[in-house]
Amino acid sequence: MEYISKIAGSLDRKGSIMGILSQMGANFEIQHFEDVENIVVSFNPSNQRLVIGAHWDADEGSAGANDNASGCSVLLHTIEAVLAEPTFSKSIDFVFFGEEEKGGIGASRYIESVGKENISAMMNADVCGFGDNIILSDKGNLSNPLFFGLMDEALLTKHKVQLPGFLPQGDDCIFEWAGLPSVSICTAESNAVTFFSRIAHKITTEQSITEKDQEALMSLDVVKTMHGGEFDNISYLSGEAVKMVADYLTDGLLNVENN
Repeated sequence: MEYISKIAGSLDRKGSIMGILSQMGANFEIQHFEDVENIVVSFNPSNQRLVIGAHWDADEGSAGANDNASGCSVLLHTIEAVLAEPTFSKSIDFVFFGEEEKGGIGASRYIESVGKENISAMMNADVCGFGDNIILSDKGNLSNPLFFGLMDEALLTKHKVQLPGFLPQGDDCIFEWAGLPSVSICTAESNAVTFFSRIAHKITTEQSITEKDQEALMSLDVVKTMHGGEFDNISYLSGEAVKMVADYLTDGLLNVENN
């Protein structure tokens, strides 16, 4: 919870992330654009890089703890683990995006800057500090080698990753709309897994999403941790939820690296 506390408790969320990265000895770049700033930690840059991202901004009026200091914390723990492996050779950009809450501006500017021809795939970590289930929207990318083993079914099974087939939109959609393979990962309660599975079925069978569905979404506890909801407070979050996702990422990246 230390990283969540430092980020969510700061008036300068971006500065807090840079301070943590500096303390752990990670090299990083600030992408300055007219309308947004991103923080990029690159390992072995190439034209086949996997992007693992989380947005650092928060919705106005929100504590921004689960959405999305938790996702940033997942990236920080994973970066720390990769730094401890001097022979790590996979090409990965860990990106802390700005202005996700204003339509994914940071993600869009990153793609424009790097060039989509230099990006192989993207995994988005968003809302990773509540509940006891890892939930991943795979978007047809199971076993896709562009994710460096993170989408291998054996790894997903080992870490009990739930695959309901749907998650709400995030920065991953910016990459998807650019024609790049993308997935999204979060944590939530079991009721959320059931709900997202039902919505995925409705989408697959071309059924309409109803007002009742929208009400059911807003009633989920994980949704209440966001955007000024009833549980939009760091006291409702769990360090174990963050650890589950970071352990999954670290296990996949480093085990594939060592194979």
